[in-house]
Amino acid sequence: MAGGGDDEDKTHDPTDKKLEDARKKGDVPMAPEMRHAAMFVAMLVVMGGLGAYTLQLMGGVFVRLWGSAEDFRMDPAGAQSVATGLLGTVASAMLPVMAALFGLGLLGGVLQGRPMIAWSRVKPKWSKLNPASGFARMFGKQSLMEFGKTLVKLCLVVGIAATIAWPHAAGIDRLVGADLNSVGAAINDIVDAMLRPIAMLVGALALFDFVWQRRAFMKRMKMSLQEIKDEYKQSEGDPKIKGKIRQLQMKRSRSRMMANVPKASVVITNPTHYAIALQYDHGAMAAPVVVAKGVDALALKIREIAGGHHIPLVENRPLARALYASAEIDQPIPVEHYAAVAEVISYVLRISKKS
Repeated sequence: MAGGGDDEDKTHDPTDKKLEDARKKGDVPMAPEMRHAAMFVAMLVVMGGLGAYTLQLMGGVFVRLWGSAEDFRMDPAGAQSVATGLLGTVASAMLPVMAALFGLGLLGGVLQGRPMIAWSRVKPKWSKLNPASGFARMFGKQSLMEFGKTLVKLCLVVGIAATIAWPHAAGIDRLVGADLNSVGAAINDIVDAMLRPIAMLVGALALFDFVWQRRAFMKRMKMSLQEIKDEYKQSEGDPKIKGKIRQLQMKRSRSRMMANVPKASVVITNPTHYAIALQYDHGAMAAPVVVAKGVDALALKIREIAGGHHIPLVENRPLARALYASAEIDQPIPVEHYAAVAEVISYVLRISKKS
């Protein structure tokens, strides 16, 4: 019951991080039918472009071996020469064919996703040597489905091949005694006629398998809301911890700000909701500097400290609001407030001289 509930909770699409982590582990959607389709395409390429070349090259070798056998010496030196020439010719004929099959087979896997070496896949796992787990894999649901797909595909391929090859069976007896080129061309035509519809069938199966594997993979990768939250905590940090850190930082910042209030030259108020403490030294500063600012309870605390140190309080509601919105702690006031602040400081200096 618990497992079913967990599966039902996984209704959210997987995050990019989960997909990337799965790819690094080699867990990607792969459709085996895509590789099979690529192999059939490779066969068509071989039959169409390389088949004639291979048959001609191999036919020439056999004609020479059978028709001119008396020309070959079977002493150690001659036998070695014959074997070397034979192997070289066979390699020249088969290497392009094998390269085409291997290259297009590899391309079928690469086209399904970004290639990547997953060492976790090649690392030996002792659990795979367990006969019980191996038996479960062999006769599991996934294995039985793959066996059924392979069996159906084999029946379809054999049926199509037999249907196409059967009309040509009557003409095979006419090839008896024909030259090698005629036999090769006839066989090439029959095989080519069989491969084309089979390749179309395998291509359709590959497309269906590709879509099916993608959908199954994305369904398996779905996440619950709790998993998304846990992943966010791991990558970004626990929001509760980050909130406590911000609270400590703000507390320290306020303590430091309150310690600087006694250095202020004037405190501009709203009068009760805002308080901005400015420090100005005519000989050392180009502009007044904001040493503290706050609203409500913090503004009241600034006024209390300022009153305890005999710092003038000047009420200017528009200026207090404007400075609170635009000025930063430990930074000079913005240029647009120079004139208004200069009037306040001049007023404070006049009051100080009178007192």
